[in-house]
Amino acid sequence: MVLAATWPALTRPPHIDDANFLVLARGARLDFWRPHAIDINWQGTTERAFDVLSNPPGIGWWLAPVVEAPDVVRHVWMWPWLLLACWGAATLGRRFGAPAWAAILLLCANPAALLAATAWTPDLPLYACALAGLGGLWTTRRPVFALLVGLAACFRYSGVALIPLVGLAPALKGDWRRAAQWTALSALPTVGLFLHDLHAYGEWHIAAMSRFQSVSGGGRDVLRKLIAAVCMYGGALVLPLLGWTRRALIGAALGGLLGVLGAVLSGLDQWTAGWTVVCGMAGGASLAGAARLRSHDDKLLAAWLFGGLLFMLQLRFTAARYWLPFAAPGVLAILGQAPRRQVWGAVGTTVVLAMALSIDDAGLAHAQRDLAQQVNREAADASTRVFSGHWGWQHHLEATGWSAVEEDAPLDPGTMWAVSAVSWPQDPAPGCFVELSQHIAPRRPWLPRTHTHAIAANIHAHMLSARPPREVYAPFGFGSDPHDAVKLFRVVTCKGQEATVPKVELTSPDRP
Repeated sequence: MVLAATWPALTRPPHIDDANFLVLARGARLDFWRPHAIDINWQGTTERAFDVLSNPPGIGWWLAPVVEAPDVVRHVWMWPWLLLACWGAATLGRRFGAPAWAAILLLCANPAALLAATAWTPDLPLYACALAGLGGLWTTRRPVFALLVGLAACFRYSGVALIPLVGLAPALKGDWRRAAQWTALSALPTVGLFLHDLHAYGEWHIAAMSRFQSVSGGGRDVLRKLIAAVCMYGGALVLPLLGWTRRALIGAALGGLLGVLGAVLSGLDQWTAGWTVVCGMAGGASLAGAARLRSHDDKLLAAWLFGGLLFMLQLRFTAARYWLPFAAPGVLAILGQAPRRQVWGAVGTTVVLAMALSIDDAGLAHAQRDLAQQVNREAADASTRVFSGHWGWQHHLEATGWSAVEEDAPLDPGTMWAVSAVSWPQDPAPGCFVELSQHIAPRRPWLPRTHTHAIAANIHAHMLSARPPREVYAPFGFGSDPHDAVKLFRVVTCKGQEATVPKVELTSPDRP
């Protein structure tokens, strides 16, 4: 059923962060030992991937054999990780007294997991290593599963946050020797990465990325990340449908207050503020379900969940997929005690919402590919073609010979410049531009949205690209605003004109 749920997106082209990991995979094809040595323009400036891609090389190594293959082949190439994640979910479900089938569907077919399952990012391998490693370790006590948990750190550095959890289960029972052995085994892949980085680059990548990620550590930034994390948890990972106790009601009230605070902090209007409060209530209720400390299992699950939340607050920004290695306890703590009718309702709602969001997200990916093809046809005869924007938009234009604009760099007269409204476009230096065309991508208005300005929602980050960037919290919403809008300009010589940088915005968004 989980594999079947991925079929609407099996032809989805590169999208969001897929683009930079495909670059990393090409780096691995060029030099398998040094995939981060390849150059990339991902923040407006061309630089080594080592300096800007804050993930270890595991996904680049995995994708290297199929980096030039058709999209459907690359999607199927990720299925072994999805199957491993399903096995881990079933094992954990049985370990905590829950139906294995329900654990699989709630953990592997929720919105964030299903989007990860149809992406070429490190999130799915990370998730699989976490679920299967912890599930196998806690049921069989075989040390090899501690090594599998540690392997998660080869795909995302958030896997390092799982290492203390490995030894916690025996430590809670006073078995300190086993705790030390399991912890040491799970740390071996991280030690291996350290030695690899020193040999390949002369510097430990995780240390460099710690500096890169530490740019949003102010009080307001951390508070915004907390509010977004709570909203994303209840809206894209663990929907509050399995049980409503007094503790869940208190959690919903606290989550709602966080939503109100987020709306005030970011100046959200009536519709977006209300939806943010709803998502905050959902997240608060779901988190409260795992906030129990009566038994060793309760303590283990609470440490897994809230330790992960603390780790996420140290990152540069919040995205729903960042929850994946830490969200499972919210399901496992409740699922075994939930009435059968509520289990069926939670599974059905979660899977239907996940598939709807997956279809919409694939629609954004297809829209950006189509827009890139349109401007490429219009500018086919130009000798110099540059663009602003990232994600799939960048991937498709670079594949046809376009170059990414360097932030604040001047553009020569005669240059064709294409810019996307939603893909975090970087600006060139001020100049004089003639608008040649504008293209607006429609969208299916009946689907919930993973990325919409209409009600300020984004499952991929707690910001939306705009001028200035728009602060958001909800992981999805409803609206009829277009998926993207792009404009094509020609750079001309300024003659009595003021040099400026034209802005590309979406048309006025419709209300939900």
